[in-house]
Amino acid sequence: MKKNKTSDSYEKLFIELENIVEKMDSGSISLERSLELFEKGMGLIKDGKNKLTEAEIKVKTIMKASDDQILKE
Repeated sequence: MKKNKTSDSYEKLFIELENIVEKMDSGSISLERSLELFEKGMGLIKDGKNKLTEAEIKVKTIMKASDDQILKE
């Protein structure tokens, strides 16, 4: 199975994103740090969306292969 450039699971990405939101909501970080975290969070969102898209494609491929097999029987 081919891995993405990031080896983090979807769940790990989601937890990291939650941590970023908590830090930003705390109000105890500087504007510069908030911008860094925002940028990182946006990257995590993009990575998560890509993982979901890959999973959707895989499910569709499996379902099509299953349908094709059923039709052959």
